[in-house]
Amino acid sequence: MKGKSIAVIGTQYGDEGKGKIVDFLSEKADYVVRYQGGANAGHTITVGEKEVILHQIPSGIVRGKKCIMGRGMVINPVTLKEEIEGLEKEGFPVKENLSIDSGAHMVLPKHIDYSKSESGTGKGIAPCYGDKSRKFGLRFYDILNKKFDKFDLDARQNLESYQYFLEKHSDLSDLIEDTSFELYLAKENGKNILFEGAQAIGLDIDLGQYPESTSSNTGVGGILTGTGVSHKFIDKVVGIAKAYVTRVDKNGAGPLVTQIDGEIRDYLRENGREYGATTRRPRRCGWFDVPLVKHSIRTNGIENLILTKLDVLSGLDNLKIATYYENGSKISGYVADAPSLRKLTPHYETLPGWKEDISSCKKMNELPENARNYVDRLEKLLDVLIDISVGPERNQTIIRGNYWI
Repeated sequence: MKGKSIAVIGTQYGDEGKGKIVDFLSEKADYVVRYQGGANAGHTITVGEKEVILHQIPSGIVRGKKCIMGRGMVINPVTLKEEIEGLEKEGFPVKENLSIDSGAHMVLPKHIDYSKSESGTGKGIAPCYGDKSRKFGLRFYDILNKKFDKFDLDARQNLESYQYFLEKHSDLSDLIEDTSFELYLAKENGKNILFEGAQAIGLDIDLGQYPESTSSNTGVGGILTGTGVSHKFIDKVVGIAKAYVTRVDKNGAGPLVTQIDGEIRDYLRENGREYGATTRRPRRCGWFDVPLVKHSIRTNGIENLILTKLDVLSGLDNLKIATYYENGSKISGYVADAPSLRKLTPHYETLPGWKEDISSCKKMNELPENARNYVDRLEKLLDVLIDISVGPERNQTIIRGNYWI
């Protein structure tokens, strides 16, 4: 019997708590696969009393699962080795469980330098994807194939000068594989596979707020090209949304239509620990944005939504939900264009909040009435079944069904 596969997709601007949910769902997974992005993303996972922050390695590594870094990623070999060493010092076996797809591209020092000069994340992501598109990139396959012929040298600029770089990182050669075929065989042999995205649809290079976006496809489409599986390979798509919305960027240029300022922003930021896992920048905060999440659900075929950080809203008198945008008149759907989004105003519904601490709730009916009403209203507006997370621990998750059936 074939195994099952689940894709976990961020529906807002990243930082929705995907790492915690991937960790939770990976209990029944055999493989955890990341398919895009690089060290510009971070997943924070709470394991007992330990808080583990991952930047490139898939979240399943803390459960001892087989983890794959897909060909759609751009990987910094220097920081990858640092991440491996840090995890192994914490007692997590990494090298025996980690594979890098040979087609993944390497982030080079020049990419990092350029990224810092262009007010990016400083992680070299966009420049590396740019070189990949221009076919100047350096792949992990090149570590295995360090001797280039005339045709290779003609096709890719400066390839000969990278010989030293490749030799310097040859210690990663044991981790490099053709992982696409490995995934095919794994599923055929009954293994369960979990696909883990970084960032979210609001930052997708094609479906998100261009040009205030990341440089890769963060949704289901990115899985296909970023791992080499077909659309038929994916059995279920699960969306992750925070109970409010946050965004982090260097200059605040990325539109956040439902942005909150003042005391409520500070309350959410401190209660939710809303600081970037990689950059440590304070995140901007906003009310739940229905048009954005509906756009993510529609474009990715999301069947279930897990709402995270519902507990952070405890203590607020009133909660707002943006049900649509307007600019003189109602806007239908979502606008995947940053300059246009800056001109739009959200239309809000207001619901009463709750004061109770919900972090120990184990079932939906244990939630305060107003918390249940908030979740019920989002279910109706989004037309999707919603499960919830009420804290960072694995057992602080209220799931009503079996995602692996």
